[in-house]
Amino acid sequence: MSKTPYSNVHIAGLKACYESLRDSLRDLPWILQGSVNKKPPPHGSTSARATYTWTRKVRGKTVTVALSPQQAQAFRRAIKANRQLEKALKSLRELSQIALTESLPGVKKVRRPQKGKNAG
Repeated sequence: MSKTPYSNVHIAGLKACYESLRDSLRDLPWILQGSVNKKPPPHGSTSARATYTWTRKVRGKTVTVALSPQQAQAFRRAIKANRQLEKALKSLRELSQIALTESLPGVKKVRRPQKGKNAG
């Protein structure tokens, strides 16, 4: 059974989705990987403040950096933007795979005789 290629209209729709998604990435703010954590002040302390840390993996090791409250807020936005970017990239890859596989001719499969069967 041969695979029916998608119509040109369908491929054009995929391309439009791809371009729309790609264009939506232009307005992304800074991007960072990792996470921001807030550590509350010690229980019963009146002078201590919450502290913030940014944690990420670098060459397989966890790296932690102390942040100010302002940095923590900005880093959270950048991490959220990175997650949106990763999700968009996954969709762009899927659209690309469908469009390229279905719009271009593929390799013709050759049926090979089964092992152990005599030809006649």
